[in-house]
Amino acid sequence: MNSIKLYLAIPCLFAGMLTFAEDSATPAATEKSIATAEARLAELGGYVIYPESQKGLVSFIDTQSAVDVSGDFDEVIGHFRRQVPVRIEVTKGAAGEPGALKRSAKANFAVVFVSDDKAPPTVVVPEEGYAVVNFAKYTAGLKLPADEAKYKRRCARAALKAFVLLCGGGSSRYPGHVAAAHTPQELDFAHDKLPIDIQDSVKKYLGAAGVTTMKRTVYRKACEEGWAPAPTNDVQKAIWDKVHALPTEPIKIKPEEKKTEK
Repeated sequence: MNSIKLYLAIPCLFAGMLTFAEDSATPAATEKSIATAEARLAELGGYVIYPESQKGLVSFIDTQSAVDVSGDFDEVIGHFRRQVPVRIEVTKGAAGEPGALKRSAKANFAVVFVSDDKAPPTVVVPEEGYAVVNFAKYTAGLKLPADEAKYKRRCARAALKAFVLLCGGGSSRYPGHVAAAHTPQELDFAHDKLPIDIQDSVKKYLGAAGVTTMKRTVYRKACEEGWAPAPTNDVQKAIWDKVHALPTEPIKIKPEEKKTEK
């Protein structure tokens, strides 16, 4: 009986030690760890992007002037940029036919922002590779201009939702994200950060259409692989000089001749 208690106690003790270790990770320790990693990255010359790793383009084209959502949209799309680092451009443009705007931007996919009282809230045309988000239809339940901040955020989330629906991320096992919002009001409480299954779906969809994610490595490795760009600071120059000073051909050592006794 005592042995059974001992077997039960050991896992509990181990779990308690793990919990204590996790609790001991103070903010100061976390900051120190981040600072150490950043210092090591700096020693290696920072990150550089592999040439041609970011192929294709997703373009968000703002053709309306009713509301400035630039700051809010940058923040909302920021989570996606970090998780799926494809090439994304956000530009201002004149009103026009969405397909023509997409072709003019030389984009694989385009989401166009408009403000038109007579148009529907969102139109998604996957066959043509574009979507249209009508900000004029996202004022429901708001009192402008007092609710302008909420309105901007709602429009930014509506744009992200249109992008997700356009690029193969319509369903998820997780609730509460922008693509699951059924009404403009639900966008006010939706998560900006997309669930991992939607990220994977969008990533695969984009990749199949030629929009590939960014790949990067440290500057030192790029030098060793022979494709690094010219150095832009003293650290990179020191790495460049050191790597390029190494012999490119294997050193041949002449075998020692055996001495023969006469």
